[in-house]
Amino acid sequence: MAVVETECIVLRSYDLADADKIAVLLTADHGIVRAVAKGAKRLKSKFGSGLEPLSRVNAAYFQKETRELVDLDKVEVIESAFDLVSSPELLTEFAYLIDILIACLPAEDPDPAMYRMVNASLSAVREHPEAIRPISLYFEAWLLRLGGFFPSWEVCSICDLAIGDDLDAQVGAEFQLICSRCRKSSGGETLTAIERNIIQRTRKESPMTFASEPAAEDSIKKLSSLLKRMIGRATGYERVDRALQAGVQIRR
Repeated sequence: MAVVETECIVLRSYDLADADKIAVLLTADHGIVRAVAKGAKRLKSKFGSGLEPLSRVNAAYFQKETRELVDLDKVEVIESAFDLVSSPELLTEFAYLIDILIACLPAEDPDPAMYRMVNASLSAVREHPEAIRPISLYFEAWLLRLGGFFPSWEVCSICDLAIGDDLDAQVGAEFQLICSRCRKSSGGETLTAIERNIIQRTRKESPMTFASEPAAEDSIKKLSSLLKRMIGRATGYERVDRALQAGVQIRR
């Protein structure tokens, strides 16, 4: 039985039997891991508050090749998420982001870049809780990029020529962009030069910098809606906005 020690972010935990819990962990070295935390529901559990969603912890667990679930031995809190989960708005938004993250990532498939992005996004929202929507957009854009689902928005999908930074572009059926020379009609969805620049900023800036210089709310809302459709197409995960606004957590 191998003992694994790693830094991780607690994505979710839920009850198992009378005293135990299952914790879904995004680890720095081993991707998403599902762990049984025996006795976690007991009053004097050794895990304490270490299984709070969005907390960053050092974890140790035992792993057997023949078992999908690992046995969690201990957790040590590096950074608590109490301030995040105390806000209904932040908790609801991150519930959605966690759902799509789990939908996109295969189990136990290491992705250090994804871990760094998630950790940086959590740090940014701790510093700028009012910027949860821009940070959510940042998260969605990088989730698509790291998953290989984001088409190039720098060139026209028809003529392959670069689309100038000051030009609008039409959104194609597969979410690729079409320049003004190649578009066949004036209808359809369009991204303005400003909106394209916002997406470019997510590539070049850290989530902290992106959050500290937020874009217009209408642009963030429009772009996030588009990225959600892209995520839904890529993963089969669909977000129902009305249900989330009512406080209902959507599951895949």
